[in-house]
Amino acid sequence: MCDDTNKAARMINSALVDIVIVHYKTYDDTMKCVTRLLEQGQVRPHNIHVVDNLSPDGSGQRLKETLPPEVDLILSPTNGGFGSGVNIGARAGTAPYILVLNPDCVPETANLHIALTYLDAHPDVGLVGAELINPDGSLQYSARTFYSVLDVAVRRSLLKRLFPFNRLNRSHLLMDHPRTAPFDVDWVMGTGLIVRRNVFEQAGAMDESYFLYMDDVDLCARVHRHGYRVQLLPAVRFIHDHRRQSGGSLRWTPAHSMHLKSLKLFAKRYGLPLFQRPGIRKVR
Repeated sequence: MCDDTNKAARMINSALVDIVIVHYKTYDDTMKCVTRLLEQGQVRPHNIHVVDNLSPDGSGQRLKETLPPEVDLILSPTNGGFGSGVNIGARAGTAPYILVLNPDCVPETANLHIALTYLDAHPDVGLVGAELINPDGSLQYSARTFYSVLDVAVRRSLLKRLFPFNRLNRSHLLMDHPRTAPFDVDWVMGTGLIVRRNVFEQAGAMDESYFLYMDDVDLCARVHRHGYRVQLLPAVRFIHDHRRQSGGSLRWTPAHSMHLKSLKLFAKRYGLPLFQRPGIRKVR
């Protein structure tokens, strides 16, 4: 009886959230993600909006042919970047909550109802991030502080392994914060975040000036400035098979250049102090 009640509650909640997945040459990941969501009863098929950002390998058309017909597959005629894809998917739905989910991210358990119940009980929280974990179960530390120049330098070099810079890196990643309850953060990764639709619209949706990277940081900054809290929900967990392009290599890559360009844009708008992190989030 308890299982039936929980299943019924999840199905009711499934109508309250639109899931937006931006796809670009990630056919296998997207199929796995959508399949897992449907298997777990996370959401109704027509509330899943997969946006193909003009993938040059034809994988968008393949998805159109292989995904369940009830799933909303949108073939964008242009590739305006990640934020643009999210906005296209968000406009396609009407549910009061929006889950932005990367194709390489799947729910560990049927737990979206936990986030929706929590948000319903805390109207001052505008956006929450899921706890992202690696396939081996280790944490990715997806909630972080806003950047200082020193944070960027440490994160982008071997300094993060050396004392005392390793302590700064741990502080930036909130590694020592207890994961026993929801807690306030500066920003969460856009890999698996849930935002109220009205807050998303008040804040101006995703800023399409960012083609890739930092758009999630910018969104969280605007949510803060509109008077809402941003939190991490440790009880809501997604397995993220992370294949990072802008890090993990000492060789400079186009992804590094794109990340730097986005960081400059964010710094122009919100500041990038040398040592002290910008006070965008109001301390409550």
